[in-house]
Amino acid sequence: MSSPLDGLRRLAASATSLMLTRAEFASLELAQARLQLMRWLGLALAAAMLGMLGLIALSATVVVVLWPAFGWATLAGLAVAYVVVTFWLVRRLQREVQAAPPLLEQTLVELARDREAFLGSPSAAERPPAP
Repeated sequence: MSSPLDGLRRLAASATSLMLTRAEFASLELAQARLQLMRWLGLALAAAMLGMLGLIALSATVVVVLWPAFGWATLAGLAVAYVVVTFWLVRRLQREVQAAPPLLEQTLVELARDREAFLGSPSAAERPPAP
């Protein structure tokens, strides 16, 4: 015959196992987020470097060609164009970062579901699992 302590031990072992599984999922999500961030940073740096080299060459060419006719207005026009494009790129980057899913979203949902299941909430069994 099993004692009540055996049931408590099994419950504690199950709870510990579940928490370790959730911690593993959380670490996987953090690793994926880190890889995504590093990819974004690498792409942004490469694009910025190549873009700057191209802009320097193009700007020098435009200034040399238009200097006799327009003088300093050529430089002012290029500066305004660069500011407008920079503003557009910054806004686009902000929208993309805001559209990214929050960190540990699925893990936090699963932890809330586990908490409700342990506390005996009747709604925990009715909800479908997170995608």
